[in-house]
Amino acid sequence: MHRLIIHQLGPIKHCELECSSFMTLTGFQASGKSTIAKAVYYFRTIKEDIIELAVRQTLNKNWIVGLEDSDYPETVKDLEDGLKRYLVKKYMNTFGLVKGREHGTYLEYYFTKTCFVKFILSPDMEVPVPNECQIIFSDELSNFLQKKNDCFSITPLGVPEKEKKQMYAELYQLFDDSCIVVYIPAGRSMITLLSQQFNYIYATMDDSQRRSLDSCTRDYIERTLRLKGEFSDGLYGLTPVFPEKYDLPSESVRQAVNLIKAVLRGDYRCSKGEEQIILADGKYVKLNYASSGQQECVWILNLLYYYLLQQKQVLFIIEEPEAHLFPESQKYITELIALVNRCGHSIILTTHSPYVLGTLNNLLYACTIPKQYQKKASEIIHKSLWIDFHCFASWFVKNGTIENCMDEEIHMIQNEKIDEISKVINDDFERLLDLQITNEDGANV
Repeated sequence: MHRLIIHQLGPIKHCELECSSFMTLTGFQASGKSTIAKAVYYFRTIKEDIIELAVRQTLNKNWIVGLEDSDYPETVKDLEDGLKRYLVKKYMNTFGLVKGREHGTYLEYYFTKTCFVKFILSPDMEVPVPNECQIIFSDELSNFLQKKNDCFSITPLGVPEKEKKQMYAELYQLFDDSCIVVYIPAGRSMITLLSQQFNYIYATMDDSQRRSLDSCTRDYIERTLRLKGEFSDGLYGLTPVFPEKYDLPSESVRQAVNLIKAVLRGDYRCSKGEEQIILADGKYVKLNYASSGQQECVWILNLLYYYLLQQKQVLFIIEEPEAHLFPESQKYITELIALVNRCGHSIILTTHSPYVLGTLNNLLYACTIPKQYQKKASEIIHKSLWIDFHCFASWFVKNGTIENCMDEEIHMIQNEKIDEISKVINDDFERLLDLQITNEDGANV
């Protein structure tokens, strides 16, 4: 099981956690939920970084021009050194300018017992630079990178896809991780609001302007811009992919579509570059004029459905899926996420919503129902939505660290964590009620 350690980064003083296939992070604003989510993104996308750098190494040495890209080293003479230099830049692009605290910042990620990556920032450094930051690779990873120096061949069309696929297969084994990472950040509605203008805005940005976006948000923007055309005929225009090693039941596809319709209150379509919500009467509204809830959730729904059909293993990192949604819709979107997890994908969810956590508890509880009652239980909550507690973890982020939210006896999220903010509100009401009762009793006397 993958393991993450963060020390003195942003609001996080210190935390250590094992990454389950379904993991939730909850807590107050600015407590560090996004910091943890971004740290997972930082490490879990190293596979793609290695492939990109290996390709650039081959193209550089074969006199291919036009490769200027400030995100990656201009020349990659040695793959291991190039990756270390790139990971320093990637740190800045992911977390921004975060000065090392009194005892220094470090991050560690253990993919397996013998494969890990560590990032260490000196305490007195404000701006990370390659010669001052320590990037430490396990011997297993270091040996792999040395072995893969100049490993690709070159054709007039570039590096053969077959060779890249072979290297991906080796990386999947090395990192014990075959997932691509799809990060869905908070604050999505502004990007959606500028839907029609965003293609132009993003295309006219120079490199420095694009780098001003954190790498998670930039990845999200580029992914949605790239995939819009796939939805020219809406959800029904997408073609399922059925590789031999996966088995996607048609019932799961139908359930996903029904849940998406329940959340979106319509159908999504991108017609001639214009994003639209098709209403029940056949009329449509442009997405930038749709409700704030529709704008916030539409690309969560699209990405979940798209990759469900593609059947590539994905780690979805989703921030605040409940944003601007009515509680009933929060329930449906949480059930869709659970369905996608049940189909073999991994989930990291940050949330403030008791409705999201309450729905997850229902899905966890359903999976613990004794066998003799499971048929009736599936009539209440379909079995394809149930969550296996063995693969689930919930963490409460508070005061610079994390607490395990799971009740180990009943295998559900602790109610006191779900009700923490409700308790504050209820306490205020009870104090007001006591004040009134006391005054009335005094008046009666």
